Amino acid sequence: MQRRDLAELLLLSVLWGSAYLFMRAAVPAFGPAPLIALRMGIAAALLLPLLGWRGGLGQLRAHPRQLLVLAVPFTALPFLMLGFAAQHLTAGLLAVLNATAPLFAALLAHFVYRERLGRWRGAGLLIGFGGVALLTAGSVALRSTLGLVAVAAVLLTSALWALGANYARRRLGGMDNVALTVGSLALAALALAPLAAATWPATPPPLRAWLEVGFLGVGSSALGFLLYYRLLRRVGPVRAMSVTFLNPVVALAAGALYLGEAVSLQTLAGAAVVLAGTALSLGLWPGRVGEAVVEAAPVAPEGSRAGGGRERP
Repeated sequence: MQRRDLAELLLLSVLWGSAYLFMRAAVPAFGPAPLIALRMGIAAALLLPLLGWRGGLGQLRAHPRQLLVLAVPFTALPFLMLGFAAQHLTAGLLAVLNATAPLFAALLAHFVYRERLGRWRGAGLLIGFGGVALLTAGSVALRSTLGLVAVAAVLLTSALWALGANYARRRLGGMDNVALTVGSLALAALALAPLAAATWPATPPPLRAWLEVGFLGVGSSALGFLLYYRLLRRVGPVRAMSVTFLNPVVALAAGALYLGEAVSLQTLAGAAVVLAGTALSLGLWPGRVGEAVVEAAPVAPEGSRAGGGRERP
């Protein structure tokens, strides 16, 4: 990997890892539906001119029903649940739990598509979900009495993204990644617009919250996806997948510095176990990286993608 690719990978981990932080920071001022609708709308509006310049607008008209399916149950709904969870969990815990998306993708491949997991990948599933149990044992990492409900919402989000990734790969696999992202984000924002309007906060959000939403739309979603697709082309899906393991590190550190969130030994231990299980389930370890079983993508995370179960902030 060249220095430029490594720098872009680190930048992407900052953009996506800090997304959990800014969701956690901005959701009290906006509420889940307005926050997510704004984030997706901003990203879609920024990427739409790029799609037009690339001559890909016609692809949006070619697959309206498939994009609608991808946008509502597999994009809008998961992000809405993630926004709900951000009200009750720390940014670091959000990121670690969202890193289980590859575990659900492996389960889907095994039970639905009859793909053989093998000994190590099967062990990775057990270890990864064991890490989730370690994270949620007691109340060390939970911010409220609704914490366990929020944990379930994040895990369901990861499962829906795994399902959505397979749907996109099978039904929209030939679609341009930028067109796929713009279409799913725009339709998701439109689907959430009525709920966002109905739950718009009575007290105007402060400037800081608007800046945080702006970062989510511009940095984490729009720029983040462009960087991810660039890395996919330049270094391949296996190395690009390493952002899965960097995101929680960034989120844990940023949450502690920006929001003053405590990082307990239980959280660190649980995060290490979850990420180790994820690495095993992806086939990244043990063995040679070149033999890893990883599908190429388009977010989360952010929009949707035509590949495997990478988590989307």
